[in-house]
Amino acid sequence: MSDFLENLKKAADNGEFNSEAAKKILEINELADKKIGEATPADLEKIQESLEKRQGEELVAPVSEEKVIEVNTEYEKKMAQLKKLDAVNAQLAILIEIEDMVKLSVEDMFGFTDELEAKFKKEFETEDPMFGDLSQKIEEIKSKYKSIIN
Repeated sequence: MSDFLENLKKAADNGEFNSEAAKKILEINELADKKIGEATPADLEKIQESLEKRQGEELVAPVSEEKVIEVNTEYEKKMAQLKKLDAVNAQLAILIEIEDMVKLSVEDMFGFTDELEAKFKKEFETEDPMFGDLSQKIEEIKSKYKSIIN
């Protein structure tokens, strides 16, 4: 044994330590000895019984191959359902996005028809034949797409 280890062993045996850490270790050891000394024989017996009981128990129960297959099958079914749901939700999101774009386009079209009506108000009121087709198309658009805006 090296001189260092030999000196350390002697210091431990004699309780001659200079470092604070070594002193703390000795204090903890003394407290542990004191606690064990305070324990009644009944306490020690309960601890012993508990340890013996625990040694007989398995911490993790073995699982049968059938149970593993069953759980795996359930997992695969749930994953398949989640994949279907994900696909449906993706398509739903696309439809909602298209619907929003169409609604915005119709709103833009209505804004444009309002501008045309304001710009050619006089011509529409006098029923100028040159603006007849334009007036008719504006009314057709309004009646056709009115339900989308509301």
